Amino acid sequence: MLSETGRPQKVGLRARKREQTWLGIHAAALSLFAEHGFDAVSIDQIAAAANVARGTFFNYFDSKEELVVTYGPHEQEFQRRLMEQRPDGEPLWQSLVEIIVRYLEEFESQIVVHLRLKAGSPALSRSARPMTERLVADLRVWARDRHPHLAEAEIMLIINVAVAVLGTAVHYWQVDRPAAERIRTVRTMLDRAGSGLATPLNAST
Repeated sequence: MLSETGRPQKVGLRARKREQTWLGIHAAALSLFAEHGFDAVSIDQIAAAANVARGTFFNYFDSKEELVVTYGPHEQEFQRRLMEQRPDGEPLWQSLVEIIVRYLEEFESQIVVHLRLKAGSPALSRSARPMTERLVADLRVWARDRHPHLAEAEIMLIINVAVAVLGTAVHYWQVDRPAAERIRTVRTMLDRAGSGLATPLNAST
């Protein structure tokens, strides 16, 4: 039987090794970026600091920019769990608010590091768009499954507003302020934006 061959354990070990390598390269890169600045660090330096070959680097990342503007395995899994844990029947907007706030609470310190790096490199700001597009796509798939009664236009309106508020709030974060204060600001902005989304698009006037 397959369960007696050890194959599932091997697959699990392989996945863990890939994750550890990803995290090692990522951590080495962020350390170098913090010390020298994003533009001054080469891929060869990152590979050397992570103790991997240059070719190994490209097995995990297509570019140096991707180190900063892509979701890591922990972030992806955490986001997936947040979406799955929202209760049935909860309004879509409320679910998005809780997903966003909980995500920020978990990864706030990493986000601040990324913001500081982007501030010092215009190229990074331009490279961030695919990350936003990935978030919107993931939320769209989840929302369509969770709220089949909502029209596609309404789902995308709600998601796009939530993501726009998130992007605006984070862009204007005061990184010298306490983390809890920054996250409260995001929730406040989401609450203000959400007040106009309480009535469905197809509601009678």
